[in-house]
Amino acid sequence: MNLTSILAEKKENSLKLKKALWILLKYKPLWLIRLSNEDLTHSLVKWLKSLPAWFVVYIEWIKTEILSKNVVITWKLEDDVLSWFDFIVTDNDIKNINIYIDLWITPIISKKNDYTDLLVEFNPLKNTWNSFLYEKENKWDIFYTIVRYMENYKFPYDNKNLVKNVLNNK
Repeated sequence: MNLTSILAEKKENSLKLKKALWILLKYKPLWLIRLSNEDLTHSLVKWLKSLPAWFVVYIEWIKTEILSKNVVITWKLEDDVLSWFDFIVTDNDIKNINIYIDLWITPIISKKNDYTDLLVEFNPLKNTWNSFLYEKENKWDIFYTIVRYMENYKFPYDNKNLVKNVLNNK
């Protein structure tokens, strides 16, 4: 499968997920937030509401609820819907980042992650590497990294190279 067809498939799958979760189709990028620290997740959600993107926030044992026009919280995510996401924000408690990389999902994770041999900060000037990394596990650094990624997402050429790098570096 070539990169153009992969991106087209992701777009089609993203629309399916948005319809399944009653998400408005207004925003283009679709994020999965999956952090182990529930307090950190809740404090981050308040800020995510201000961004022009859709966020599905995974927290165990919470019923699916629409928190705002662009944030849905859930604990039910079947494996077959994971490929529908563009990005995942996660931490070191993630068990296998390769599941997401194999589905062309760009990881945003701590610099001090367990996958430093696989994940390196994307450099848009050189179009190299395959992830975005945050310094510290706090809402400030994570939000800053999300905003940096959203700036990159605005440039189709850079974003296409990032997805290509995710695929090639697994």
